[in-house]
Amino acid sequence: MPVSTVTIDLGVIDDRWAIDADQRPSGLSRGWGLFGVVALLLSLVSAVPLPEPPHEVTRQPLRGGEFHLAGGALFVLESHRTPTPVQAFDARDGEARWTYTAPDLATLSYASVAGDLVVFSPDLCRSGVTGTTVGLDLRTGSERWRSTGVPVRTAPGVSGTVVLRSLWSDGCTALTAGTPTGGTLRWLAIDGAGRTLWETTVEPGTRVAVDSAEAGAGWAALLDKRGTVGVVDFATGARAATGVTAGSEDLVEAAGDLLVVVSATTLAAYDRRSGFAARWTVPLPAERTDHFAVRPCGRALCVVGRRTVVLDPATGTPLWTVPGRPPLTEVPGGLLSGAGASLLDPATGVALGDRSDWAVLGVAGPRLLLGLVSGVSGDDSTLLAWSTGGDPVPFATVGDVIGGCELDGGSVACRTPDDDVVLIRLPAR
Repeated sequence: MPVSTVTIDLGVIDDRWAIDADQRPSGLSRGWGLFGVVALLLSLVSAVPLPEPPHEVTRQPLRGGEFHLAGGALFVLESHRTPTPVQAFDARDGEARWTYTAPDLATLSYASVAGDLVVFSPDLCRSGVTGTTVGLDLRTGSERWRSTGVPVRTAPGVSGTVVLRSLWSDGCTALTAGTPTGGTLRWLAIDGAGRTLWETTVEPGTRVAVDSAEAGAGWAALLDKRGTVGVVDFATGARAATGVTAGSEDLVEAAGDLLVVVSATTLAAYDRRSGFAARWTVPLPAERTDHFAVRPCGRALCVVGRRTVVLDPATGTPLWTVPGRPPLTEVPGGLLSGAGASLLDPATGVALGDRSDWAVLGVAGPRLLLGLVSGVSGDDSTLLAWSTGGDPVPFATVGDVIGGCELDGGSVACRTPDDDVVLIRLPAR
């Protein structure tokens, strides 16, 4: 880019120069010259627009409850109250949209938005009961449907809301631990108008594994008491055989496109895309525990026991190992290591810089929104920065300590130490 040079004639200035009463100096006096320089600099600075600071849209008390930011709205749920009151605020201006109170003795903790529908559901394990899920009109808050059970976080392209109905103990513990269910389990899909699209049941005594793909579940694996492995497709509700068998003490895992059978000594993977053809069998790389899991982690496959072993999903070859059970969730630039915003190389597990002081506040396309708490007690603030996997690039400071954030479009909602939720509109760039 060419650089323009501006020259200002200040005249000839040296120690021999003196005022001649009969001849004016050829240049301006030094005072006028300095004034001209300052004026020029001010004009150049004013021509460059300053970055827009973050704007606090609204701040609402949580009263020990929860919040969610989705679909252009901030939802505040007093989830400790029975029934749970819900308030919705417009994310653009913070104005109240509507209020809603859960039916009967229902408690609500979570919210998700699909099109013009917002779905509220309970925290199954905390509530101690099967719970009730409700679907409301996003714009007005009017109730469209309600159903016993809790929703499944499904993959993009799955129609409707897939609701799981089961015994409380099955939904809270059996599905996560891979143990046989104690009662009948039922899935049903409900559309935006409350119509049932499909429904399927699973017999008691079945080991159930819901797809753990990072984008959401597209199916579930079932291991019945006879050792037969089947599947349920969440797009249609159809049950199908796989031709795979397993032992009575084996576990099944649904991990993206892989069905994995876990025995006491081996892992065996079957490819869902090719009719569950056998892909590989390898020695068990991590000791089985009560919360053993096999799940996708980016483009790799994580086997999580007392340690986490990362495998090549195509061959089952171990790539690297990390102690404990870090999240290893794929974000722009690598895998989250669990130490603040520090990332690991997905191929090698090598740390990609130490950013343990930074917290991940949200993901916006190819960028991470990071926060760094700074200041002294009583005058704390949070430095905001963007990162695409490299060093954070700070762009603004928020005069509060914030965390536990949710990002939606150009807005972020965060919890504060005062048990408030603050909604902030971020600069456009």
